[in-house]
Amino acid sequence: MDSESNVNKDKEELKEAKTRIEQLEKKIAILEGRIPEKYPDVKYLGYKERKRILITGGAGFVGSHLVDILMIQGHEVIVVDNFFTGRKRNVEHWFGHRHFEMIHHDIVNPLYVEADEIYHLASPASPPHYMQNPVKTIKTNTLGTINMLGLARRVGAKILIASTSEVYGDPMVHPQPESYWGHVNPIGPRACYDEGKRVAETLAYSYAKQENVSVRVARIFNTYGPRMHVSDGRVVSNFVMQALQNLTITVYGNGKQTRSFCYVSDLVDGLIALMASSYTLPVNLGNPVEHTIEGDYVALVNLVPGCRSTVATGAAVEDDPQRRRPDITLANTHLKWKPKVSLEEGLQRTIEYFREELSRTTFYNNQTYIDVKVKNKH
Repeated sequence: MDSESNVNKDKEELKEAKTRIEQLEKKIAILEGRIPEKYPDVKYLGYKERKRILITGGAGFVGSHLVDILMIQGHEVIVVDNFFTGRKRNVEHWFGHRHFEMIHHDIVNPLYVEADEIYHLASPASPPHYMQNPVKTIKTNTLGTINMLGLARRVGAKILIASTSEVYGDPMVHPQPESYWGHVNPIGPRACYDEGKRVAETLAYSYAKQENVSVRVARIFNTYGPRMHVSDGRVVSNFVMQALQNLTITVYGNGKQTRSFCYVSDLVDGLIALMASSYTLPVNLGNPVEHTIEGDYVALVNLVPGCRSTVATGAAVEDDPQRRRPDITLANTHLKWKPKVSLEEGLQRTIEYFREELSRTTFYNNQTYIDVKVKNKH
């Protein structure tokens, strides 16, 4: 009896010890999350070379990658975001750095800061997000753009407006050159974004003509990569999330629609090149390699080991463009820019990121994704 009692006592003590260890591990994880990580290496620039750069929407998908590059180049960066779709975690690895500043602000309201350059990226960009609050989307792209152009005029800053391939609507010209005026439904479900961006371009060139503001306009085509929102709702994020969880992959329409996917590091290189250039008319930034939606599904499944997902078709999305491919002749000629990262390589990095997101149970500072592996190859 004594030996049996001792065994039960040992089991209880072992169980209690395991519980305490688990509690300690959780406390250690929390404490580790509070310890500032070492910042990425930043180039030193003298005060003449160092610019003060404002990025609206800087905590978003594209904006946060732009922040990384400009910070590493040695510039001072101010991020302005209302966190409608952006996340602090995208830029938290810069918190506390002497060259970094974060402002929680909605640019629908005026902003008063000093800046040499402004990258105006603020706006939800995926259909589920901009359709969720169409009035807010229109305000961001009209009132917000007016506020940023007014700021650029007051402080003498150069401003880059992030427009979109959606200004072409469901195009009747293929591929789409910058000279094409578009085929857009002004009252459709996507109009809040499409027409909002078209007005933003009009505002930019009105300020350039009347107020001598130095403007740049980038028409951004489909972009993908790490830090995309898990509920982004577009092709790549939908397919990756479904494939990693062995869920049914939904293809809307007949799957014959085409898209051109640009990896985020290539897009950021294009934005920086456009800002530095003297070219002032709109420029397409995107990957000219065209893929069908059903082809993307097959390629993705092959990149996810052990994927058992099947495909199902859904009703076509209203006003969904059937063909989308940029003519990047102007970007190549004036910016010496073209995409470098292949779809397979970019998808592998994106899959890795979403896999980490799905496995995330505890927050650690060092889990912030900094995309340097692909960048260093080129």
